[in-house]
Amino acid sequence: MTVGIARKLSRTKPHREALLKNLVTQLLQHGTISSTHEKCKEASRLADRVINMAKKVNQMEDGRARDKYLSEIQSRLFLSGDNNHLLINLVNAIAPKYISRQGGYTRVIRLEPRLTDKACESILELVDTPILDKDGNLNKGNLKFWLLIKNVINDESQSKPYNDITIHNLQKMAKFKDRKQFETEILTVKRLLKGQANQFWDENSESGLVTLLVNQVYHTVLSSKGHSGYKFINERPLRPKST
Repeated sequence: MTVGIARKLSRTKPHREALLKNLVTQLLQHGTISSTHEKCKEASRLADRVINMAKKVNQMEDGRARDKYLSEIQSRLFLSGDNNHLLINLVNAIAPKYISRQGGYTRVIRLEPRLTDKACESILELVDTPILDKDGNLNKGNLKFWLLIKNVINDESQSKPYNDITIHNLQKMAKFKDRKQFETEILTVKRLLKGQANQFWDENSESGLVTLLVNQVYHTVLSSKGHSGYKFINERPLRPKST
């Protein structure tokens, strides 16, 4: 149920705040979480606020103002046990990734309803998460990116041109990424997906296909086929006479 802007989630205010704090803490710790769609939407709003405050902390030189924002962030997260270093990671690692973004730091992806109670489930993940970490291990998240590359592989296997929707979504994901990094991530995901499917892999030919794909992503201007707007007329048209 929605009252005003925020959802009550069938809980009292203290219970709801504790639930959202826990969801956002797990999101910042692991990069992705799964829950019901309504919980993911509300947690997404709170996560955007927390990341915005962390970005402001990095831009502050006044110690008092910085401490004030840090205490505000601490009040919105559970920082105990395994999460002791989460605040440092948020300010020093997560927030700097979104300096060029004005908002939209999270993504909600709908899943199929649960088999038990048919509740609408979704995945909430941080955007612009690198595919590999510093040690070369796979990061959690990036579900949408993996699905897009899977569509790319299917189009290439059928010798079809890339779907416009796939190109459009890749354009949105490449907007805040370095081109070289974007090419490397596409090649990495394609290699893993083809390896799981036991498909033939040739590094040179695949690198050429990735270069062509990235060129199309960066240079294609897709035509919008949306609603062109209302048209105002001065006179009401006459109805045709019945015969």
